[in-house]
Amino acid sequence: MPVALVRYIDSMLGILVEGGFGNDLAHHAMHTMGSRFLGFDQELFKHSAAAPDGPDTAVLDDLPYLTAMLAEVAHDDPDSTLGWCDDQAEFEFTLDILLDGLERHRLARR
Repeated sequence: MPVALVRYIDSMLGILVEGGFGNDLAHHAMHTMGSRFLGFDQELFKHSAAAPDGPDTAVLDDLPYLTAMLAEVAHDDPDSTLGWCDDQAEFEFTLDILLDGLERHRLARR
């Protein structure tokens, strides 16, 4: 994943966390925005055999929100297409948000 994109994700997490979201809710929100709004496709970011084994700590120092979220939020789902995330739970979370929002707008237009 390009460093510029990782920095952008960190800045989005910063906005959420500073706005009162905890790391867990910010994590779900990032999946909602990334996988659905921004059009990310997890297939684009699969790790290659050429990827380094460990994180670049110099880069992690510049990503305080992403580092904090990753330290707190992790799932053990080896069958997930999202890597270490539970893709079914993320899909259901996003669907709930979409359906709740649509229902709110439907009721407001009555």
